[in-house]
Amino acid sequence: MTYDQFWQTIAASRGVVDRNRRDGNMDRQAERLEELLSVMSVDDVQAFDRIFTQFYFDAYTYDLWAAAYIIEGGCSDDGFMDFRYWLISMGRAIYEAAMADAESLADVAGGPGIEVCAFEEFGRIARRVLEQKNVPEPAEPSGASHPREPVGEWWEDDNLPERFPKLWSRFGEADA
Repeated sequence: MTYDQFWQTIAASRGVVDRNRRDGNMDRQAERLEELLSVMSVDDVQAFDRIFTQFYFDAYTYDLWAAAYIIEGGCSDDGFMDFRYWLISMGRAIYEAAMADAESLADVAGGPGIEVCAFEEFGRIARRVLEQKNVPEPAEPSGASHPREPVGEWWEDDNLPERFPKLWSRFGEADA
């Protein structure tokens, strides 16, 4: 599976999203991705999982954590995991724009068809499909490992409005 095929699969899973609804879209997208992966070969599902994991690790940045913190009104370690799953679920254009500039999410979060910016289940679908195909989870994950620290410059609550003015104006707390 290539990166393009990976993103095509994500796009196909998004085909069930109803922009006129704010509820149920995540469930529908998760079900659709599981359907798409279940008809793929084991090799392709494993490749999908590796690529997904790499993009998930790549999104471990302080800027994206700040975006999640502002959008959600706070963001724990676990919350940031779920935020990165959501970011990948949104597709290539949104993911790549956010990787280049976290402020781009000000135009996405809270938009049509968006329930919340956290999608824990999305990060588990490929592994679940592999289990259904009787493929045991590897003892050691292959490929890249999760970075110890996020990439970039740490932020303080006090400087969020200055560093991320677009996100802050849309989602920030008035009393911060």
